[in-house]
Amino acid sequence: MKFHIQKHLESYLVKERVPTEYKKLAESCESQLENTCTLITFPHDRKNMVKSSLVQKALTKLGELEDQSLVVIGGCFTAESEALLHDVDAVILSLSEGHWTDSSKGHTRSEHD
Repeated sequence: MKFHIQKHLESYLVKERVPTEYKKLAESCESQLENTCTLITFPHDRKNMVKSSLVQKALTKLGELEDQSLVVIGGCFTAESEALLHDVDAVILSLSEGHWTDSSKGHTRSEHD
């Protein structure tokens, strides 16, 4: 799976549309969401590294955000991916808080950590 976009989702339904392991994260961010949101699901196993190229592709496909909030889920977002998502005020749900970069080899930490 590359990514899946769900638009015009009632915000209270996010916790029901995310994989089981993300439900508590979704519940904890519910207060940050407006009435409707767009949900982008990236590869979401804890070991999946989501690079900026995939995030950029998803944001390009999404186009102009029509909903009030953007929620993204993924296993581990690289620093560059997080920067792109912060630029569009996305709420990021991730199982891993590793500090990876797009140029990281496998799951090694960047030299800047």
